[in-house]
Amino acid sequence: MTRSPFARLRDLLRDVPAPAGWDPIPLHLGEARLVEPPLDVAALDAVDGWTRYPELGGSAELRTAYLGWLARRFGGSFGEPADAGLMTDAELAADAGLAVEPTPGSKQALAVVIAQAVRRARARGVTDPVVVLPNPGYPTYLAGTEAAGARPLCYPGTVDDGPADDGSGLADPVDALAAAVAAGAGRVAAVVVCHPGNPDGETLTAGQLARAAEVARRADAVLVVDECYVDLWLGTAPAGFLSDPAALADPGLSFVVLHTLAKRSGAPGLRSGFVVGDRHTVAAYAEYNRTCGVSLPRPVCAVSAALWSDDTHVARARAALARNWDTADELLKDLPGYRRPGAGFFLWLPVPDDPGTTRRLWRDQALTVMPGRYLAVDTAAGSNPAAAGKDPGVDTAAGSNPGAGHLRVALVHDEARTEVALTRLRAGLT
Repeated sequence: MTRSPFARLRDLLRDVPAPAGWDPIPLHLGEARLVEPPLDVAALDAVDGWTRYPELGGSAELRTAYLGWLARRFGGSFGEPADAGLMTDAELAADAGLAVEPTPGSKQALAVVIAQAVRRARARGVTDPVVVLPNPGYPTYLAGTEAAGARPLCYPGTVDDGPADDGSGLADPVDALAAAVAAGAGRVAAVVVCHPGNPDGETLTAGQLARAAEVARRADAVLVVDECYVDLWLGTAPAGFLSDPAALADPGLSFVVLHTLAKRSGAPGLRSGFVVGDRHTVAAYAEYNRTCGVSLPRPVCAVSAALWSDDTHVARARAALARNWDTADELLKDLPGYRRPGAGFFLWLPVPDDPGTTRRLWRDQALTVMPGRYLAVDTAAGSNPAAAGKDPGVDTAAGSNPGAGHLRVALVHDEARTEVALTRLRAGLT
């Protein structure tokens, strides 16, 4: 299986000393330190909650908080928080509504949903299932695909991978997604969309999300929409998949959308998120998670419900994030390829040699950044050297790894530390 990019980064820097006396600043990890989330410490300290089994499917308070946030964020009413894990087959067949289910973060849920989509494809007679995923992208998409015994079929996951016909200079990722699904020729088990994107932070329109849904529906594939960064916008709030009532009313679409407090609330240690989707797909995930997975402890449910019910701390985080990007605009605007994204805290920056530049920035500036090639699949001749422990793009033709020649830089610290980090970054790149 493909190695973690963080393990590979550790190996890359193992023999490189940082400058003596410098304060190391980590910019490789999307661990937001923008504001302190309003954690209910009393709830976390409640011993009774830790000595009892968690409630399957989470607490009623938490499920209600999910639905409240969805309604505030995407508009409309999502009804009562359906517990698809407790519905009979007959009830599922008679009800085409939505369901929600807590998840221990998003990583496990992504892998399980992909595996279940692959199993679903095999049940309908597909012997060589593929999963369509963005490249570069979040590493769990690929790892989950490999663990399920399927093959990845990649489409460009960043906006600098081709020209557009609309004059914007940016390629339409849904066109690329549709081409990948067509190449799958009836073997597509799942279609993965990351919105806003990781690593480049670009957003999709409601129309693009609807087109992606139509492509997945026609292919009889499960649509997996990762919206972990959807609350960290810069400028205008992007639409979400649930913003389109037409997509939600399509009984032929199997889909899940993932959300997490790790990014929205800057609380990755809680390992708390949820999936929302059609009741059949969510019921399958719930059945797995309640027998083989991890249910959220009662204190975590209480704290999570409070965070999903509060938008003030998220607004403060967005304001802090915008200030970080203002600093980046001022310090880095002259660097070739610099672009402020539509959302998120990742700078996707072109460089001549991403592993070499990563080593140099650590050696000379005490900065850790992520080489772009570690976030991508090598597409040369259908190979994936990352799965064999090799560096994608090193021994293959130029351009075969779409992440090569880029750095992912996380602007996750407070304003003062971010200014120090970006001043060092500029010095190390010029």
